[in-house]
Amino acid sequence: MRRAWRGAVLALAGAGLLTGCSAADLPLISVGIGADGTPQVTMAPCGDDAIGTADFFVHEAVARTTPPPGAPQAAVTTPLTASEEGWMAGGSPLAAGRVTFPLFSPPATWAVREWGAERSLKPGRGYSLSFHAPGFADYSGTVSFTAEDLAGLGPGEVWADGRAMSPKKFRKLVADVC
Repeated sequence: MRRAWRGAVLALAGAGLLTGCSAADLPLISVGIGADGTPQVTMAPCGDDAIGTADFFVHEAVARTTPPPGAPQAAVTTPLTASEEGWMAGGSPLAAGRVTFPLFSPPATWAVREWGAERSLKPGRGYSLSFHAPGFADYSGTVSFTAEDLAGLGPGEVWADGRAMSPKKFRKLVADVC
């Protein structure tokens, strides 16, 4: 069932590419560490837009084709592959406007399909999160990060657009890209 659900999503994405319809990936998601020590997500669609679908994927380590200087050949890592971990939510609009929630616990009102049981960030893995507005929106919100990215955040900082920033700078970034 998991593969069928994932296959349907990939087929829809592929159909959009084949028809020339592509959405701009905008840095409209931030991830930080909450007061309880868990990763917290903020999704911020443009204006009064709603969030129609959202997904979270875990990926294996980025491939390294040659070992670092002085390392044995065995230090070569495996290629980037999708994991059987993550979640996907869709259906009717999930949220109207900005929403914040724990990464591993999307809002209870969302129709979430989960696969795997990962509930913590692990070193050597990549994470990606995205959302799309209902219908044929011309943009999607995205963020990619690692456990190391979040571990390097200072107090009160969030990760967005490939870098650490304050929540205030994230709000300005959203205003600028929208």
